[in-house]
Amino acid sequence: MKLSLKIAAVGVLAAAMAVALAAQQPAQGGQGRGGQQPAPQVARPGHGMGQLVLWGDVALFEKPGTPDNCILTNRYRKGQRVGFRMTAIDGGTGETENTATLTVHVTYAGKTVDVPMRYRGGAATAPRGYLRVPNELWTGAWTVPDDAPTGTVTYTVTATDSFGRKATFQTFPYETSQITIVG
Repeated sequence: MKLSLKIAAVGVLAAAMAVALAAQQPAQGGQGRGGQQPAPQVARPGHGMGQLVLWGDVALFEKPGTPDNCILTNRYRKGQRVGFRMTAIDGGTGETENTATLTVHVTYAGKTVDVPMRYRGGAATAPRGYLRVPNELWTGAWTVPDDAPTGTVTYTVTATDSFGRKATFQTFPYETSQITIVG
């Protein structure tokens, strides 16, 4: 039993690392860009047995082809796009749970803004800028508004899949790990 748990943990870690290393491009649109694209609802064998696991990061979402696009950072200025990149993993199989719906909840200045995430997988060919089809990727973007005060911004990501499982992603509780508005 311990060996199978270790194997599942390695699978989850490998999938999370693949997401962090995959080349990404921002979703198109405005505030809260990247509206939810319907995920395939076909249950796969073995799925729905383990916990739903979320993993991801934030990056600067600039126009494709600009040097700073998708650079990992947690420091943003007003008008810049905070890009949220996440994956949902079936803890029982270690595979991507493509039936999940993800939403980012950004809290700043005493209010919370919900940003739907778009499932990027399921394409027949890799979209422009991708090295392969990103079947493990959900993206969403929040443009830092002009009324955002300088300082830290918190966020969580929630997910629900077709099996009724729910999960919440939270950042490390260390202050300098949070998204920070610097001007």
